[in-house]
Amino acid sequence: MVLSEEKTEELSVRKVTNKIIQKIESQYGSQRAAILANLRNTIGKSLTDAENVWPLMFENMPQEFLSKSGEETQEEKAIFTTLQLYAMCMQGASGNVKSDSSYKGSIGASLKSGRSASDSEALDRRFNVLITADTFSELTYHLRQIIKIVKSKGNIAINFPKLADDLLWFQRGRQKRICLRWAQEYYSQQQKATDSISKEENIL
Repeated sequence: MVLSEEKTEELSVRKVTNKIIQKIESQYGSQRAAILANLRNTIGKSLTDAENVWPLMFENMPQEFLSKSGEETQEEKAIFTTLQLYAMCMQGASGNVKSDSSYKGSIGASLKSGRSASDSEALDRRFNVLITADTFSELTYHLRQIIKIVKSKGNIAINFPKLADDLLWFQRGRQKRICLRWAQEYYSQQQKATDSISKEENIL
C-alpha cells in the first residue's frame, strides 16, 4: 500500500518511530532489555517472521500503515528495520550510540563521526558500497555492517526517526536523492579539511 505524500506527512513514519522508541526507553531493567533482545533476534528476518515484536509494532501504528495483503507495507518495513538498527545500537553497556531525535544530521553525518585519518579509506569503501546498494535489503545489510564498525570506534548520535523516514523514501524510488544527501553529509567535513590543507600548502 502506498499512501499519498500528504497523508504520509500527516501520519509520519518519523513520528511513529519516535513514539515506539520513546515507549521502549520508558521501560526499565529487564523489561527494556527483553524488548531490545526480541528486536535484535529479528535481524535478518522479515516482519512476517517476527511474531515476538508484533505487539510493539502494531499497537503503535496507524491503520493506514498496516498491510491488508499479508505483505509488509513500505511503512512497516521502514519502521521495523529502523527499530532493529536501534536495538542493535543499544546492545552493550558502552553507551557509544546516542539515540537523539533532535540531531539534525542524516545517517551520513552520524557515520562521518566514526572516520579517522588512519582508517578513512576502509570506512569510505564500506560507505560507498552502502550508498550504491540496488535494493532495500542490500541497503539495510550494509547499513548494519557499517554502523557496527562506527559504533565500536567511539560515541555517535543517530536520529533514528529521521533514518526511518529516509528508509521509507528509499523504497519509493528516491534512492539517489537519499544517498546523495547521506554522501554530502558524510564527506563534507573531509572536503573542508582537504581544502584547508591545500590552502596552507599554497601559503607555504
